[in-house]
Amino acid sequence: MNILFVGEATSGFGGIETVIKKVTSFLENDQDAENTYTLYFLCRDNRMDKAWLEGKHYICHRSGIKISFLRRMSHACALARFIKQNQPDTVIAFDAPSCRVAAQAIRYSKKTLPLISWLHYSLDHKKHAEQALVADHHLAISSGIKQQLIKRGVPPERISVIFNPVTPQSIVIPRPTDKAVFIYVGRLKFEGQKRIKDMLDAFSGLKGEWECHFIGDGSDTEVCQAYAQQRGIADRLHWHGWQEKPWEYVQTEIKQVSAFVMSSAFEGLPMTLLEAMSYGIYCVSSDCPSGPGDIIKNGVNGQLYPPGDTHHFVKTLSQLQTNEINSSIEEIKNSISEFYDKNYYAKFINAIAIEKNR
Repeated sequence: MNILFVGEATSGFGGIETVIKKVTSFLENDQDAENTYTLYFLCRDNRMDKAWLEGKHYICHRSGIKISFLRRMSHACALARFIKQNQPDTVIAFDAPSCRVAAQAIRYSKKTLPLISWLHYSLDHKKHAEQALVADHHLAISSGIKQQLIKRGVPPERISVIFNPVTPQSIVIPRPTDKAVFIYVGRLKFEGQKRIKDMLDAFSGLKGEWECHFIGDGSDTEVCQAYAQQRGIADRLHWHGWQEKPWEYVQTEIKQVSAFVMSSAFEGLPMTLLEAMSYGIYCVSSDCPSGPGDIIKNGVNGQLYPPGDTHHFVKTLSQLQTNEINSSIEEIKNSISEFYDKNYYAKFINAIAIEKNR
C-alpha cells in the first residue's frame, strides 16, 4: 500500500510526531505487506524542526504567500502534481486544514482515491475543525472524538476508533514506601488546556509527606512556580525542565513514583497516561474530553475526577498517600494491552483497508 500523509508543519516535539514516527516504522517493518509512504508537509517557511524526521521519507512544500486562500491553492496545486506522479492508494491528513487542501488536490489531480482524516486533538477546542468533514473516512484517536464527529453529522460507519500506540515496557518504575511521589510530564500551561493551576491548588490541600516532579516546560513555567510559592508548596515541588527522553530520566533521577497526575481541561488522547502505565505507574487524571476516559479504569490503573473539581482531586491524592494501591504493577501494564503497538497497528491497517476497498 502506498500511503500519502499530509499535514501542516509541526513543532517536532509533540505527541503527533511520536505517533507518526511509530506508524511509519510499523509500515516500514511490516513483512506481510509491501508498504510505501510519504510524509508531505505544508509549510509557510523553512523553520520546521526536521530532526525527528531522520530516516523518514518526507517532503516539505513551502509557500510564503500571505493571503490564505492563495496559499492553500499553491499547496493544493503542488500536492495534485505529487499525487499524479506518485499514485498513492490513500491520502491521510493529520489536521483539519490539511483535509481541506488534500480534498482540493485530489480534485485537481482528477484521481479517485480515499481521503482519511486523522486528527490528534479535540474538535471542540480547535479552530477550523469543521474542515475535516470533507474526508471520506475518519480515524478517531478516542471515543470522545468519534462522538464529536457524529455530532457534526458524520455517519458512525465512517469513523474508526483506533486510539494511539504505546510500546510495552519490560522495565517497571517502582512505588516508594516512605512518602507519596507524584510526577507530571508535559507542557506547563497555568490555565488553558493543561490547567496546572488546578494541580497546584490540589497539592496545597495535601497533608503529610509528599513531593511532585514536573518534567516539561512552557511559556507559563515562571507563572506556575510563582503560584506554587504563593500557595506555600514550593519546597515540595521539583522543576526538571524539558527532557528529550523523559521516562529514562524518571528512571535515573526520580527512581520511584506513586502516581502520574494530570489536570487538563481537554485532550485528544493523552499519550503520557499510556506511557506512564506501560511502566506500571498508577494515574490520576481529570475526566476531560476526550481521552482519559478511554484509558483509565477506576481502581484498576488509575482514578478519574471531574474536571476543575479540586476538592475531589485532593481527596484522591490523599487516598494515595494513606492507602495501598490495590492493583499490581503488572495489572496496570496489562490494562492497556489494546493500545500496545501490535494491536494498534492491526486496527490502523484494517481501518485503512476498509476505506480503500469500499
